[in-house]
Amino acid sequence: MSAGFDVDVFGDNGREMTRQCAVVSIYEDIGGRDLLLKLCNSLVLKFKEEVDFQFDWCRFKYLADPEIAMEAAQKAAQADLILFAPQSSELPVHVQGWFEGWLPNREAAEGALVLVLSSAKGALQSLSLGSYLRLTAKRGRLDYFSLSQPNLIDLPIEDDRPMHWGINE
Repeated sequence: MSAGFDVDVFGDNGREMTRQCAVVSIYEDIGGRDLLLKLCNSLVLKFKEEVDFQFDWCRFKYLADPEIAMEAAQKAAQADLILFAPQSSELPVHVQGWFEGWLPNREAAEGALVLVLSSAKGALQSLSLGSYLRLTAKRGRLDYFSLSQPNLIDLPIEDDRPMHWGINE
C-alpha cells in the first residue's frame, strides 16, 4: 500500500500529469499546527514538480462540533495522507470518537496515517497512542508511520535568504 502518490498518472497522449495528494492535518494545539506546517511545507518543496497537494486542517477542539467533525471526517475518508499531531499522550474522547466515526466509511483504497510528534521523548511517552493509531490505520487499510522532530530534519526547509548575505558580503 502507498500514500497515494506512488501511482503514475498519464494523459491520453502519454505525457505525465501532476499527481494529486489530499492531505488532512489534525492537530491538538498551536505547537502541533506549527510542526505540521513545517512538514507540509517540506513535502511541497520536495515534491513540487510531481505532486499537487490539497491540504485541509482541523484542530482537536473543533472535532467536538458535529458539523465540523462531519466535514473533517468526509475529508479523512477520502484522504491520501492523514497527519496527526497530538501534544499529549492521551486522546480526547471526542477525537477518538471522530476516528471511529469515519473509519468504516473510508473510501480511498490507499493512504497513510502519520503520527507526528515534536520530539523523540514524546514518541516514548505516546506508545499507547501509537498502538491505538497503528490499529486504527490497519482497520482503515492505511499504512502507519510515526515521525518525531529529529526525523523531520532531513526534509528541505524553505529559506528565502540569498546564498551569500550579510553586511560584509
